[in-house]
Amino acid sequence: MASHTAVGQRVTRIDAADRVTGRARYADDFRLPGMLYGKLLLSPLPHARIRRIDTSRAERLAGVKAVITAQDAPEHRFGGLIKDRLIFAREKVRYAGEPIAAVAAVDEATAEEAIHLIAVEYEELPVILDPQKAAAPDALLVHEEWETYLADPDLPRRGNICNGGEVRFGDVEQGFREADLIVEERYETQMAHQAYIEPHAAMAAVDPSGKITVWSTTQGQFPLRDALAEIFALPHTRIKVIGTEIGGGFGGKIAPTIEPVCILLSQKTGRPVKITMDREEDFLDTTPRRPCIVELKTGVKRDGTLLAREARIYFATGAYAIGRYNFAGNVCRRLSGPYYIPNVHFSGYSVYTNQQPCGAFRAPGSPQVTFACESHMESIAAHLGMDPIQLRKKNALRKGQQTAIGSLDDSADLVALIDRAVEESGWYSKPLAPNQGRGIACSFWTSSAQAGSNTVKLNQDGTVAVTTGSIDLTGTHTTLAQIVSEEVGVDLQQVSVTTADTDVAPVAPVSAGSNITRSMGASVKLAAETLRQKLLELAADHLEANVHDLEIRKGEVYVKGVPERGVSFKTLYNLAATSRGGPPVVTASTTPQAPTVNFTIQVATVEVDPETGAVKVLDLVVVQDVGFAINPLSVQGQMEGGATQGLGYGLMEQMIFLNGKLSNPHLLDYKIPSALDVPPIKTVMVEEPASRSPYGAKGVGEPPIVATAAALANAIYQATGVRISSLPLTPEKILQALQARKE
Repeated sequence: MASHTAVGQRVTRIDAADRVTGRARYADDFRLPGMLYGKLLLSPLPHARIRRIDTSRAERLAGVKAVITAQDAPEHRFGGLIKDRLIFAREKVRYAGEPIAAVAAVDEATAEEAIHLIAVEYEELPVILDPQKAAAPDALLVHEEWETYLADPDLPRRGNICNGGEVRFGDVEQGFREADLIVEERYETQMAHQAYIEPHAAMAAVDPSGKITVWSTTQGQFPLRDALAEIFALPHTRIKVIGTEIGGGFGGKIAPTIEPVCILLSQKTGRPVKITMDREEDFLDTTPRRPCIVELKTGVKRDGTLLAREARIYFATGAYAIGRYNFAGNVCRRLSGPYYIPNVHFSGYSVYTNQQPCGAFRAPGSPQVTFACESHMESIAAHLGMDPIQLRKKNALRKGQQTAIGSLDDSADLVALIDRAVEESGWYSKPLAPNQGRGIACSFWTSSAQAGSNTVKLNQDGTVAVTTGSIDLTGTHTTLAQIVSEEVGVDLQQVSVTTADTDVAPVAPVSAGSNITRSMGASVKLAAETLRQKLLELAADHLEANVHDLEIRKGEVYVKGVPERGVSFKTLYNLAATSRGGPPVVTASTTPQAPTVNFTIQVATVEVDPETGAVKVLDLVVVQDVGFAINPLSVQGQMEGGATQGLGYGLMEQMIFLNGKLSNPHLLDYKIPSALDVPPIKTVMVEEPASRSPYGAKGVGEPPIVATAAALANAIYQATGVRISSLPLTPEKILQALQARKE
């Protein structure tokens, strides 16, 4: 492996001090002169016709400067591949939490009081939450007018089905005929919230010319600008988005939420307006993980060879389809898991229901699929009386095999990863006590690289500045600084990285999908390489030397072997600025790159109390193909954090609906893991470099959440002998299953 000075090193985040001392400014920290406070009125009902809205009492309240409803908002629908959404409900509400109206007032207390003075008369309608039932041809329609919506013509739409797809290869029926064993099972997963520590917050100001400026806690300021331009039918030059520091996102801060409302209120009042959601509002009106139902039927030979699989998956997408790609069509390609199955037929459906519109959440779709498929693999092993490790190794995908998930050319050897997980977890060597179990789950994530651009410039004092449009969600600014330090030849402390607004910064993709290191890393590396070459050429002229005889160390260019013959970056800046083409500045852009398939294996060891069903996780091993760890400290943090989120998803997190209404919209009742719930997590990085990525790096943020719930389910099965087929794996479900087995 090549020797590096900056990349590959464990580096503390360059913004760590600002974050821990409170200097970092989040969206709610911003104040403007004359600013008003906004508040939303959300529907208390999951499905109803709006018969009447009376805002007169709210408008008369002292301190209220504006009250708006659907009558004040654009009439055209907006959205992703389907234009099905409005800023405010018009004529009908489709989920409890849908915005009905909003107010702007001189302070938060007045805004809160005004909301309660708005009178709305509803006619309640039946509610549908089950995606499989909602997909039926005769089901109650969430959108009666669905056929009139603008939509991608290639989407398979019908009634409540808003997108979907099929995967077929081989001959499934023939595979089943040749099978010695056929196992059929059904699994369910829950709706889960991202539970970021900072709720949604945004502020908008509209100047006298009509230009809009938005401050937002967003994962992607350019995608947000584009969405707002669509909603308000404005060119991009009339909207500026300033992405603030962000207190967590996990996919939940991509789609526009309160930003359009802030804009409408600012347009009506002529003053800046800020809305900061409280925790309940954030649960009711944001974009959680989709719940789903998975039906699996697998044919296998007595020796464990997988022959055929038929599968169907139904996702509840909520009241609106906010996605910008065919979600179910994409996810149903993952239903074979990381295994070779020669004959498959998979169907996937995203279905409207009377719930919050669902969106991205760390590794969208994959934790659900992996929970079902890896639990299913464990059941197959039990039916065969086969070691679950050997079953997985026997069927593990290998390079050159046909897959539905993409090329394996850059992937690590899955069998070797399984062996590493077995070794690191002590699968065979560490004995288990009574009521303890050890479970394994194999999974993958495909990380892509979107188009991106960055600017790298040399400052007058010889330091280097990066201007980017990407949001630093997970420490990626530190990664970009390491790349520049490596390529240009300056100390890391001499590199700054700044996110500029959408009027100034080069275009950047959304910080999601584990793509920033590959996309923005590639463009910043290209810019840094170009800047380095410019500096070498300047130095060659100044030193009267051949470019190839020069080297860069710590911000100075030297003639190799003659350290006394050198020139500083500061001097080179002055040379360039005065006589050699101007200040050294490079902007570089890169195109999208094909995704890489990243395998990850997790092994969980648990202890189950047979009297209560309570689960204690004793340890968790995470083995992951990271390509190349540009910052191993950051990668380790991502692996630990993702696995911890996976623990929450697997054991406790669930948005619970009663009569269509969310009953636990607070962190008191929506439990997430605390420090007491998290076991020792052992992270093992396997580096199998990607061929078209800076230094071979692969996306690392998504994979560690994918396998955790499945590993826990399999560990609980090994500890108790009972299979829990729905998430979360609560003590109540386990105890009920144990009692049912006794009966």
